[in-house]
Amino acid sequence: MCKILLAITTYNQSNYTRLCFDSLKKLDDDIEVIVIDDFSTDDTVDVCKEYGYEVETRDEPMGLTHSWNSAYNSFKYDGGDFDYLIIANNDILIPKGALGELVKSFKQWPYSMIVPMSTTNGVGHNPTQSIENYYQGMAPSCNDPKYYQEIQDKILDVKEQTRKSNNLYILDTARMKMFNGFFFMMNKNIMKYEQNKTDLFKTDKIMTKNEDQFNWDCLITNNDFPALCKTSFVFHYKGVSTFDVFDNYTEISNNVEEWKRQRELRGG
Repeated sequence: MCKILLAITTYNQSNYTRLCFDSLKKLDDDIEVIVIDDFSTDDTVDVCKEYGYEVETRDEPMGLTHSWNSAYNSFKYDGGDFDYLIIANNDILIPKGALGELVKSFKQWPYSMIVPMSTTNGVGHNPTQSIENYYQGMAPSCNDPKYYQEIQDKILDVKEQTRKSNNLYILDTARMKMFNGFFFMMNKNIMKYEQNKTDLFKTDKIMTKNEDQFNWDCLITNNDFPALCKTSFVFHYKGVSTFDVFDNYTEISNNVEEWKRQRELRGG
C-alpha cells in the first residue's frame, strides 16, 4: 500500500479544522497527518493535539509558502519514506475513496502533481477543476458540505458504469494549465524542481500567487503540467483559511512587513 504524508496548513479558524479532522478520521488510507500552524491565536493548536495530530508551530507568522516548504521538508527528510505528499488547507473535507483515486491516477499517468475536483466556488480562479464541468446533476448538492461523501460515492458509481460501457472519457486524467493550492498531491518526481535543499517553492510570494509561480516556473516550463483526477472530489469551503478578510488582500499579502502589521491590527 502506498504511504501518504498529508500536511494541513492552519491559521486560526479552528472550527473548520475540526470539521477537516473529523473527515480524516473516517478515511482508511495509509496516511500520516502533520499540521503546520502559522502562529494561530485561537485554540487551533489545542484542537490538533486533541485529535492526536503532530503540529509544527511558529514563534511569529511566516506565511503560507513557508508552511508549504516545511511540508516539503517533512516529505523529503523525516525518514518516513512516503510515496506521496499532499499539501492542503484546513477548510476542506476529504471523502473516503478520494485519495485512492488520486493514487490510481499517479500509477496510470506520468505526472508529478495531480489534484482533485471541487465545487465551482471551491476551485476559485481555476474553474477547470470544478466538478460541474464533468458531471451533470451534481449541483446543488455538491455545494453543500453535508453531501461531500455522497458526491464521491456518486462519482465512483459513474466510474463503474463508464468502465462497463467502455467509455473512457470520464476516467481520463485531464492536463491543466493551472491548479488551485487548496489541495494538491505530488510524488517524488517533484523533487527535481526544488529551489534549494530546503525549498520547493520560491519564498518571494508569501501568501498569494505561490501556486501560479510554481506552476509556470517549474511544471509547465518542463512540460510537466498539473493534472486533474476526474474521479476524485474534495470539498473546499473557500476563503476561510486565508486573509481574504482584508479589503486590500492582494496588495498586502506578499509584503511581509505590511502583512504582519495587518495581522496585529486585526488581533492575530
